[in-house]
Amino acid sequence: MVEGALAQPQPLAERLDRHAADPGGGQQVVRCSGFWTVVLAAVHVAATPVFYPESVRSILDARVLGAVDSDPAQATLRGVAFWYVTVGLVLGLVGSSVMAAERRGDGAPRGFATLMAATGLWGVVLSAVSGFWFSFPIAWLARRSSRRR
Repeated sequence: MVEGALAQPQPLAERLDRHAADPGGGQQVVRCSGFWTVVLAAVHVAATPVFYPESVRSILDARVLGAVDSDPAQATLRGVAFWYVTVGLVLGLVGSSVMAAERRGDGAPRGFATLMAATGLWGVVLSAVSGFWFSFPIAWLARRSSRRR
């Protein structure tokens, strides 16, 4: 039997502590813009049924596939949850890519800080009472991360 094959998986807290000590690029996890972008993405997707329950219910009632366009009278209602989840998924993919670059020690990709700041500004101008404010600390972390290169 291979040694450690039956070892218990490490608790999440231990893995995060180890990652914070050395995430691969020598940066602490709390200073990684990619990590916080992934957290924001997860919260975004998880919050969809909380903020838009009628929209999610309508999509499920329409059996999901093709639900947004299947009934033009419901397209706006269903589109809200669709776009909210879609933005969360895209944020997750982008955040994962940024986090990989930060772990390699490359810092955040050039332009990521500007993208997050511009998105935050656009969102805050159109909807001041929103989560777009979270874009600014992520942009700040990304700018600091990209300067280290």
